[in-house]
Amino acid sequence: MATFENPFIALKARLVVVVFFAIALGLALVFGTLGGLELIPWAADDPIFAPVLYSLVFSSLCLSIWLVSRRPPLRLSYLLGPWPHQLAWLQLLWLVVGVFLFSLGAFQLSYLALSLVAPTWVEASLQQSLLLSAEQAASPRLYNGLMLFSVVVVAPITEEFIFRGVLLHRWGTKWGVGAAIFLTSVLFGLLHANLIGLFVFGVVMALLYLSTRSLIVPIVAHAINNAIASGFELLTALTAPEDLAINTLAEFRASWWLGVLCLLVSAPWVLRYVFYHWPQPNTPLPYFANQAPRS
Repeated sequence: MATFENPFIALKARLVVVVFFAIALGLALVFGTLGGLELIPWAADDPIFAPVLYSLVFSSLCLSIWLVSRRPPLRLSYLLGPWPHQLAWLQLLWLVVGVFLFSLGAFQLSYLALSLVAPTWVEASLQQSLLLSAEQAASPRLYNGLMLFSVVVVAPITEEFIFRGVLLHRWGTKWGVGAAIFLTSVLFGLLHANLIGLFVFGVVMALLYLSTRSLIVPIVAHAINNAIASGFELLTALTAPEDLAINTLAEFRASWWLGVLCLLVSAPWVLRYVFYHWPQPNTPLPYFANQAPRS
């Protein structure tokens, strides 16, 4: 009987958190110092640092996790899994569209409810935009290009590596696959400020990984989801830049029907996917399944 290496026994979730904050703080201090000393062409408070720091922090975190996990080593070939040759990509696209609509509807209705108790906070959140104009950034084209790259390329790779790759296996090793799906998805939703919508997104990404044994599939799905969201905002910026952010809370509340419509359209097929692909308690995690020879 083969003995499988399990680097996730020694790789603690709290270590990931500590390394994350250490890297984020260190890079923030470096860029803040360089900006204050005018050693780089942007002020220390320039928004261009947001996509740069995000990409560097999460890429460095992934690299640090891999370097720290040496006894036993974290083998990327087992974590990434095989290329999904038999995957129905068109069906994957439709699933991503459904999850995107569900997330949009959940965001609309959850923030509508929050606006009843914290209207100022909700309105401030709605004013935030992925893309910036010339009045908001010193180099808007560079900023927007870096932001789109971080959202569509860096985020899917690094977030899937951390949440579905590392944390799913760590918590799955400790508490079982069902609990790991739930916990990683809750954390994913909390960190993206859309608990219900991104919780379901995280569940679907985990199930895609478990069913295909390939981390490439949720990475691609995540990238498509982010590209759809970015595409809508980019289209708005090009055609009607004055509407890039919702101006008033009243406008947002008046569009409540959009959230209901998105949920009514998307919930049946998204929840059906979750129901039919939810794993059995003894389902092996992809890292260990990929160590075993395929029949």
